[in-house]
Amino acid sequence: FIMAQTTFSGPVTSQNGFIFPATTLAALQDVTNAINTTNKVTGKSVVVLSSGIIYTAAGSAASSVWHGSNASTATPV
Repeated sequence: FIMAQTTFSGPVTSQNGFIFPATTLAALQDVTNAINTTNKVTGKSVVVLSSGIIYTAAGSAASSVWHGSNASTATPV
């Protein structure tokens, strides 16, 4: 499933919260995992449920690093 993209300015408000795809840290660190090879775009966010950390893709390449909401990183290799 691919979400529509748009451009806007101002704050984003959600009445029901935001839903992020769930994954694991091991998947983020695996360059061959679908989380890194399918529909990865700069700014894509996912959540590791075991830790509650939200990771955001720094780029669209399978090897692009993920930046965690706690200042950690996950580097696909």
